[in-house]
Amino acid sequence: MNGGWTGGDSPPARSGIALYVHIPFCAARCPYCDFATAPATSRLRSRYLDALVTETLREGAALGHPRLRSIYVGGGTPSLLEPDEVARISAAIDAAFVRRPREVTVEVNPATLDRARLDAWLAFGVTRISLGAQSLTARGLRALGRTHQPEDVAPAVGAAREAGLDVSLDLIFGWPGQTADDWTSELDTAVSLGPDHLSCYPLELALEPEDAVVNWPGGGWPVVERWRRATAAAQADDRGLALLYALTHRRLARAGYRHYEIANWARAGHRSLHNATYWRNGEWLGVGAGAHSHLDGIRSHRPASLAAYVDRIERGAARIVDGGSDPVSDSAILALRLDTGIDLARFAARFGPAARDRIAAGLRAAGGRGLVRWSGDRARLTPRGRILANEVFVRLIA
Repeated sequence: MNGGWTGGDSPPARSGIALYVHIPFCAARCPYCDFATAPATSRLRSRYLDALVTETLREGAALGHPRLRSIYVGGGTPSLLEPDEVARISAAIDAAFVRRPREVTVEVNPATLDRARLDAWLAFGVTRISLGAQSLTARGLRALGRTHQPEDVAPAVGAAREAGLDVSLDLIFGWPGQTADDWTSELDTAVSLGPDHLSCYPLELALEPEDAVVNWPGGGWPVVERWRRATAAAQADDRGLALLYALTHRRLARAGYRHYEIANWARAGHRSLHNATYWRNGEWLGVGAGAHSHLDGIRSHRPASLAAYVDRIERGAARIVDGGSDPVSDSAILALRLDTGIDLARFAARFGPAARDRIAAGLRAAGGRGLVRWSGDRARLTPRGRILANEVFVRLIA
């Protein structure tokens, strides 16, 4: 069983899907990161890329070679791939899918975007880079355990602009010792670079063991856990993070960026089309270690361990189905992340009156605390609701 489709004799007709490709390789491990990552020098690198190509070809065939509406290459640090590796992945995608995407994004570390690699990604068809700046100060980068320098960011933005690419900047706030003035200065510096899009996330530190830790040499989870506990103890409390978040909203609005999703801001016409598929609970295929998929109403994933991932692909094993997924709750929660919110009339047409009534009851309970605003059948999170979004979302879980 290949895991690409789970019923009948032939795959269903599809109007298009989004494709996520996971490249786990990094020059160093960022201690706060809980994505599936691995050393760029991993002995499994060659086998991993073989498995990634195999999975891409297999899944494309199983799904009936659908059209790709968007492609997102994430990681890890995809910009560490060599040009021949990029070309090989591109050829597999061409063979597996009808490739007419409106948007193609690659994640980039500011210190890894040399001319040869940029040319390789342009040949891949990239239209947009997501630049993992995380902080624009030396102090912030040290606090986050990052290896690049603040001065690496502007040249990377400039190179992308010269190539005609859209630019999104990723930033993290709430690191230990960061003040409101520090964050204001970083936001002003970010705006001065002229990105089309910004993603701004609070520093969140998971304190449970991760599957991906096994990919890295060294002390393993205990070392990561010690760093996270010490960092969590030194960072701003929830009130401090809320103040930084509200500051982000005001500062970026003043600079012409629309706060269109809880953690994302964009200039007009530059919202992330690929991520919109996730937030609208559409269909996407994820290939690679730790990658998640949502197809035919079923959520599934691949293991984050490189060895386990490679083994499953070489054996032809299916993706791992996510137990306990509730399409009604998932769709409502994801829709509420967007500034457009949830239209309960359309929701009822998709899931039925009983599902609508359940979600409406949860939203009205949250609305009493000033977290939800109504306009007819449409509900949106208020500014306070965005800060306390989890207090709304928990009421929508069956």
